[in-house]
Amino acid sequence: IGIIDADYVVQPDWLKDLVPVFADPRVGLVQAPQDHRDGDRSLMHYIMNGEYAGFFDIGMIQRNEANAIIVHGTMCLIRRAAMDMAGGWAGDTICEDTDLGLAIIEHGWLTHYTNHRYGHGLLPDTYEAFKKQRHRWAYGGFQIVKKHWRRFLPGASRLSPDQRREFALGWLNWLGAESLGVLVAILNLIWVPIVAFADIAIPDRILTLPIIASFVVSLVHFMALYRLRVPVKWGQMLGAMFTAMSVQWTVSRAVANGLITEHLAFARTSKGGFSLMSVEFQAFWEAVIGVLLLVGAAVLVVTNSQKEVREIYVFAAVLVLESLPFLSAVAIAILENSRINAFSFWRNTGVRTAELIGLRPVAMPTVVGTTQPVTSEIHPEAS
Repeated sequence: IGIIDADYVVQPDWLKDLVPVFADPRVGLVQAPQDHRDGDRSLMHYIMNGEYAGFFDIGMIQRNEANAIIVHGTMCLIRRAAMDMAGGWAGDTICEDTDLGLAIIEHGWLTHYTNHRYGHGLLPDTYEAFKKQRHRWAYGGFQIVKKHWRRFLPGASRLSPDQRREFALGWLNWLGAESLGVLVAILNLIWVPIVAFADIAIPDRILTLPIIASFVVSLVHFMALYRLRVPVKWGQMLGAMFTAMSVQWTVSRAVANGLITEHLAFARTSKGGFSLMSVEFQAFWEAVIGVLLLVGAAVLVVTNSQKEVREIYVFAAVLVLESLPFLSAVAIAILENSRINAFSFWRNTGVRTAELIGLRPVAMPTVVGTTQPVTSEIHPEAS
């Protein structure tokens, strides 16, 4: 059974190349990457496409080594017997594709991932649609954790220790780390007036230096893996990093929704360039928290100018670091409505800059309907 999203254009060799893998009777599913053909629509779509690529070029390849891939609902081939054994499509989660894939793995089937792009779909139209999609994925992921956690206990399923590790660490790294980051940022905001005005400093070796070290390690890890595994340019890589950070608040909200609700409606992702852009600013709460973190850092620095307590300066630096994910969302929301989001702006700017510094001749304007350059000469007949 082949599963393809409605917006996908599929290469003609997809089935010819991958169906033979099922000659092995142990194979339950084969997954190819999700990719997109409209990453050149705007600068925002360009960096979004780079962010998606990291999961498939890094994460899925690693998970394939442990037979622990994630089924993402398109470009997937599933053996009918494996689907039946797993109980078919689940109706109690909004990430039914990932739910089914995990159930197939829990029944002991082999899974394979190929990093060859056999199909290309469409990116979300707007930043709002991108965030709604990520919220759905995170909320559905949390539903899957609640549904399947018992099967991760010893002897409860045919999952191997490596498979349990990959899924558990993946959930903790995505759902847990994002939620913890938001929680810690809010708690630190509450602590700012106590540090600034009650002269109670935070022990930097316990509560602040580990946060800075974790950020540096994550940054180096991200950039090193992208340079090694993801075929993107430096600019797209940095944009992908900001895009990944920008959904921290979105993912944490999804986890909070999962804690207090059982079922949210499936939110379709707007694609194809036909959706209207919302008049609301799409990073309002991120802007509020990000600005408060920066204001808190400034208050700490100003009030510490005479005391000169090192721990307070370190705490202020932590607040600035914690503001980056929230400000990343603000930056992308502003970018979406800015003229610099269009590639034509950058092309025209590059041409104009080259003309100003003499790298290329200045283009002469022409009158419509003629190829002759416009001059300032006035003929006697015209006067």
